[in-house]
Amino acid sequence: MALGPLELVVLCFPASRLNDGVLATLERLDSAPGVRVVDVLVVRTDAVGGACGVELSELPGLAVDPVAIVRLATGLITETDVDEVGALVDQQTDALAVLVEHLWVRDLADKVATIDGTLLTLLHIPAVQEVYAIAGT
Repeated sequence: MALGPLELVVLCFPASRLNDGVLATLERLDSAPGVRVVDVLVVRTDAVGGACGVELSELPGLAVDPVAIVRLATGLITETDVDEVGALVDQQTDALAVLVEHLWVRDLADKVATIDGTLLTLLHIPAVQEVYAIAGT
């Protein structure tokens, strides 16, 4: 069975709150329609900026079903991904890299294909961090 489309979502948390962040993230994504979590990895950096991947099963005190943790460790998040994510965080912050599959897009592409259409591309537009004031308000 083919996977995709896939998207790597990276969230960051203070290292001391990582387990809470993991639980909140997985709980929300587990209940999200049209999305399936394919792989999850924590990315940490050391004092000189070297990044390493940490499996959820290696996190002490994480209250997650061990079978679910194994299911979420597919190895699809690569060392290159770890290095790129590691460049975004520091020693006091852990990153949670979550690879998700957009099932709804695959379903849409299948439906469009029945009328000889093609899913041409997916473009990711990140959230806008700036809020623009409306003139006169």
